[in-house]
Amino acid sequence: MKIGNILRTVCAAGVIALLSGCAHDITISGDNAALVSKAASPINKTVGLVITDEERNKEVVTPGGGGDKVAYKPYHDLELPIYLELSNVFKDVVKLNTRPDAATWQSKNLSYIVTPSITTTSSSQSLLTWPPTDFSVTLECTITDPSGKLVTKKSVTGSGHAEFSEFKRNFGLAAQRATLDAVQKMQSAMQESAELRQ
Repeated sequence: MKIGNILRTVCAAGVIALLSGCAHDITISGDNAALVSKAASPINKTVGLVITDEERNKEVVTPGGGGDKVAYKPYHDLELPIYLELSNVFKDVVKLNTRPDAATWQSKNLSYIVTPSITTTSSSQSLLTWPPTDFSVTLECTITDPSGKLVTKKSVTGSGHAEFSEFKRNFGLAAQRATLDAVQKMQSAMQESAELRQ
């Protein structure tokens, strides 16, 4: 291939990359200290939190600023916040990689299984900087009993905003605020659920 053709190919690839933007890695869970506050009267039940390895490794890409995008792993990042939230609501929480069989239900003394579903959005008005200034996390938790019967399903949406001056080195700040908001709302929804106390 001639040098001229090589240069044209490289330039074309560069233009395509520029137009398509790149995905910057962020973490959407930050300081979880605000979630460490067990309820005065937790529900006297043990629950299993099911997040699979496939979910933990799932990467999501959503818009940032300047035509760029952000990439993150929502189930990986939210596993600890959700675990802490459930620990605040229930007497005990067990992490599980798959839905338990009958032997696991019995050996772990499980009352319920909690299966989370997470969806996210992000955006920024900036043409110059890539971190998202607005972020949302919709957290839905499906709660079932040992027979697989639905006990209740709770869905909440958390929102987070961050100004450019706040980012410094924490480029996922808006996302982390949205995560905290969503998890705190889910905790309140579960604590107020009469179905979970039966």
